[in-house]
Amino acid sequence: MSANQPLHAELQSLRAEVQALKEQVAHYAVHPPMATDHPHIVRIEGVQGGEPIIRGAYVTVRGIVELTKQGQTPKQIVKEHEPLLSLAQVYDALSYYYDHSAEIETYIREHEEALARAAKLTRTFLRRRKRAKTALRRKKANAHARK
Repeated sequence: MSANQPLHAELQSLRAEVQALKEQVAHYAVHPPMATDHPHIVRIEGVQGGEPIIRGAYVTVRGIVELTKQGQTPKQIVKEHEPLLSLAQVYDALSYYYDHSAEIETYIREHEEALARAAKLTRTFLRRRKRAKTALRRKKANAHARK
């Protein structure tokens, strides 16, 4: 292992970050953030399905609300998302929720329904895979018994 390998890996990582930032800037040129009546909350077409997000953090207001409904305090949310979020941003997301609760509750319901559909599809897939494996074992056992 040469001494340059860690440096090369770090350089590759920085190149990837720069490329991601270039793509983000290009996206903003086409779809600029839309301001809301809350200073830390924006909407960006094509980002998080157009849901309101925390500026610069890409964390949805819905996500913050769901965490508080699970019992997390704003300080715990900030600590969990360090260094992305500030306490002011979390409180602004909650303020946005209280000003637009019907909208955010709709996003929460849609998200829960999507999770339920995904879970159902996963269960169906696992059942089918189990049946296929069982059928394959039987087929192999029958082929072995005929020999």
